[in-house]
Amino acid sequence: MKKEIVWIGLALLLAACNTVQGIKTDAKEGGQAVGHGLQKAGQAIGNAVEKGGEAIKRTAE
Repeated sequence: MKKEIVWIGLALLLAACNTVQGIKTDAKEGGQAVGHGLQKAGQAIGNAVEKGGEAIKRTAE
């Protein structure tokens, strides 16, 4: 009986460790995705500002 309880306890402990590790991995990947999205948004804003500046320059001429 005691062996079974020990094995069940070990199994639960390992499952909890895997869950925590999975959460850490998911959080890291999510952070990287957010960073990549912000980089793309920054590039899009930069392109829009550049095109707006060119349009103003053409209008002034």
